[in-house]
Amino acid sequence: MTRTLIVSSLICLIALAGWGTGSTWADDLFFTDEQGLRRAVPPEVPEAWRNQPWPEEVERRFWTRVNHAMRHHQGQRSVNTHGENEKADYPRLMFAYMAGFRNEAIRALQTEDVQAGSDHAWTLGIDYYWCFTLKGQMRKYFYFGDKLDPQYRDRMKRAAAIWTAEDPRPTLELVLSLNAPERQVREYALELLQKIRANIAGIDDIDDPMEGQDLGDDVEKWMEWWKYYADKGWQVFEDVERRANPFPHPRHGVGTGPVGAQWDPQIRGMRVDARNTDNLRAMREGSVYLMAEEAGNEKVRLLYKDKIRRFVADMYHVGMGEWDSENYLHHTIAPYHNLYDFAQDEEVVAMAKAALDWMYTAAAIKYYRGTAGAPTKRTGGGLDRFLWMIFGDSPVDEPRPEYDLAHAATSAYRPPMAVMALAKKQLDLPFEQINTKPTYSLWLPGAAETPETWETIFQGRSYYLGSAVARGGAGDVRAFEMLTYSGDRAADRIQINSGNRLSGKRGGDQIGQYRNQVIWLNRGGDQFSFSMPRPRNAVIEDGVWFIELERTFLAIRPLNLQTNAANALTGGRGGNVTFRAAHTGGAFSGFTLEVGEKPDFRDLEHFRQSFRRSSRADLSALAQGTVELTGIDGRKLRLTHNRQNDLPIVYRDGERYDWLENMDLYRPMTENAPVSLGWREGTLRVRAGGHEFEQTVDRQGRVTFTDRPAAGR
Repeated sequence: MTRTLIVSSLICLIALAGWGTGSTWADDLFFTDEQGLRRAVPPEVPEAWRNQPWPEEVERRFWTRVNHAMRHHQGQRSVNTHGENEKADYPRLMFAYMAGFRNEAIRALQTEDVQAGSDHAWTLGIDYYWCFTLKGQMRKYFYFGDKLDPQYRDRMKRAAAIWTAEDPRPTLELVLSLNAPERQVREYALELLQKIRANIAGIDDIDDPMEGQDLGDDVEKWMEWWKYYADKGWQVFEDVERRANPFPHPRHGVGTGPVGAQWDPQIRGMRVDARNTDNLRAMREGSVYLMAEEAGNEKVRLLYKDKIRRFVADMYHVGMGEWDSENYLHHTIAPYHNLYDFAQDEEVVAMAKAALDWMYTAAAIKYYRGTAGAPTKRTGGGLDRFLWMIFGDSPVDEPRPEYDLAHAATSAYRPPMAVMALAKKQLDLPFEQINTKPTYSLWLPGAAETPETWETIFQGRSYYLGSAVARGGAGDVRAFEMLTYSGDRAADRIQINSGNRLSGKRGGDQIGQYRNQVIWLNRGGDQFSFSMPRPRNAVIEDGVWFIELERTFLAIRPLNLQTNAANALTGGRGGNVTFRAAHTGGAFSGFTLEVGEKPDFRDLEHFRQSFRRSSRADLSALAQGTVELTGIDGRKLRLTHNRQNDLPIVYRDGERYDWLENMDLYRPMTENAPVSLGWREGTLRVRAGGHEFEQTVDRQGRVTFTDRPAAGR
C-alpha cells in the first residue's frame, strides 16, 4: 500500500495566487502556502530516519526553486511511451500536476504503452522493463497512486506481482548473496546459481571452469567459478547471463544477442533492463524491491534488499564506481528518493537515507555557486541543474530545471544542514582534500582491493580547483576543472586536457596538485586544449600566460607547447575562449599553473610582480619528466612522470605523497577540510556552517547517525 502522507495544517489555507492557466487549488498532495508557493505534502517516513529539519527560510527558498521548475514544465500534456522515453515525460507530467493541471497530467500518466500488446503483454501492458521508466513508475504508483483510476492502479499492482514472482534479472553476482545474513536469501541465491550453471551445461560453446564438481554452498568455490567469467570482460559474462537465464523474457526468450550497445528485451532476453551502470542498477534494484514488497513476493524482496545493502555499504567502505558523474549522479539519487519515501522496511529506509546522504555530500564538496565541478566519472551534464534546486547558492535566476527534480520535490528527504552549508561553502576557506575513487565495476571479484583514481581538490575563496590521477585507463573521466567566481554567471568553467577533447582521461597524462599549484605532463608530447571565460586582462610575458578573471588570477607556464596560442585570450569581448597549444618538441608536453585571488593581490600587475619575485619553476630535468614548482607563498610541488603507471611521483614541500598508503575516500589535507571517510572504515563525517553530521554504515548495512550543531555552537 502507498505510504500515508503527512497532511499539513497549511493545506487548509486559502491559496493566494493563481498559476498560469492552471487553477489555484489544494488537495492531499499539494497546497499553496501563505507566500503563494505551491508545496508538496511529503510521504511519511519514520522519525528515526529523518535528518534535522531545515529552518523555514531554507525551506522557503527551496520551494521557490521548486515552483520555478513547476512553471517550467507545466505545459507537459503527453507522454512518449516507446522504449524508455517516459524517463523525462513522467516527471515533467508530475510537475504539470503540481502546477495545477491535475486532470491532464493524470490522464497522460495513464497513457497505454505502445508496446502493451507485445514486449509488456506479460505484465498486463505495464512497462516494468526499462530502468528509466521504472524510476517514474514508482513515484507514479506510490505518490500519485490515489489519483490514478482505481482499475489502472490495480492493474499496476497485479502486474508487479507477476513481474517480481522471480528475480527478473538473474546474474552471476548472485554469488555475493551467498553471504547474505538472511537464510532465505542465501537459499534463493543458491537455487538461482544452480539453475544458471545447469543451463550453461547445455550450451556447447560456454565452458564451465569447474565442470563435474559439486560446488554445494561453498562460497569460495562459487567465487572462483564466477571470477572465470568476470575476468573475460563484461560483454562476455553478461552474454553468459543472457544465454543461461533461468527466467527468460516470456515473449523474446533469451534474446538474440549479442550483448553490446542495444538493450531491448528482444536482444537481452531479460525481464527487466539488464544494464549495469550504477544509475541503472539503482533504478532497477530499488524498483524491483518496492514492487516485490508491495506484491508480497518475499524471497525477491529480500534478495533485492541484499543488493541494496551491498551497494550502500560499498559507498561507505570503498566508494561508488560511477563517482560524482555530472551526467548520471542525479539519476542515481532520484531512485534512492523513491526507496526512502516508499519502502516499508525501516532497515531499507535507513539504507536509502545513508545513500542519499553520501551522494549529496559527494556532490556538495564539488558544488560551487550553482555549478557541479570535476573530477568526475562519466562526463556530460544535468547534475548542476538538479543540485541547484537542492542547494541554491546561485544568483543566476531560473536556470532550466532538470526533470528528475520531481522526485526530490515530492520527497520527505532533506540533506543534513552540514551538507547544505558545505555546498554553499559556509566554512573556513581555503581547504584541501585528497580523495579516492574505486574502479567502475567494483562489485566484480577482486575489483575493489585498492582505489583506481585519486583526486586533489582545493576550494579557495573565489574558485574551486580539482585534478585527478589514475592507476590505469580511467576512461570517461574529466581529470581537471576549475570553477571561478562570476557576478553575472555565478561561476565560470576552466577546462584543460591534452589532445583535442576537453574531457576523457588520456593515457600518459599525469597531474600533480598542491593546493593552488598544478603541474601536468603528458608523456610522448601532445597538444593541449584550453577553454575558459574571456579574461578581463591577459598578458604573455617570458613564456608565462598571466590571466585576470573577476576575482581570480592565473599564471600558466606552457611546457614544450606553443606559447603564442594564448594570443586567443587577448582582445575580443565576452563569451568563452577555446584554443589549442601545439607541441613544440621534447619528450613531454604540459604546463604549470599557479592561482591567486583577491584580496591577496590587488590586480594583475600586483600578481605578476609577486610571481616574478617569488615563483620559480625548475625545468632542468623536464627532458627526463621532472618539474618542480615553487609558488608565490613558498610551497613546493615536484612531479616526476612515472613510467610504470599513471600515478605520478609527487613531492609536496619535499615529502613524497604515497598514493597507495593514502586510500581514504575523503582525506582532509588541511585542518579545516570539511569531509572525512576512511578506506573501509564506514564512517562519514561532515562539518560545515556550524553543523556536524556523522553517519556509519557497517558491512551488514546497519546505519547509525548523528545530525547536530557543531560543538561549541
